[in-house]
Amino acid sequence: MNELLRIDSIMYKVTDLEKSAKFWQQNLGMRVAWRDIEAKMIGLVFRSSKDSEIVLHTDNSIPNYDFSFIVKNVDNFVEEYKNKGLEVKIEPTDVRCGRYAVLLDLDDNLIPIIDLTKFNNKPRYN
Repeated sequence: MNELLRIDSIMYKVTDLEKSAKFWQQNLGMRVAWRDIEAKMIGLVFRSSKDSEIVLHTDNSIPNYDFSFIVKNVDNFVEEYKNKGLEVKIEPTDVRCGRYAVLLDLDDNLIPIIDLTKFNNKPRYN
């Protein structure tokens, strides 16, 4: 059976990546883990743990704020979910670290899932 493993990230849309990253570091104790200049994103991790990230971005197409649950394999998860007669809002799509999809619960709440298949299923920090 597939399962949610943990919260992967919470994403915040910002107007100035560098200024916002500095704010999160100086005022909230976060540490920059990676930068993706092409996607206009900066990933920050907690100093005490690298299990989850705060991702700052400037992409208007991503809702503010956005979060996702990590799973081992999005494609397998979605296939099993559909086989149970459950609904998928957004079919699996490629993202920086692997694949992403959005499931629906019984009340049409969104359940975003993401995997790290492009990163050998391990977080990758610059």
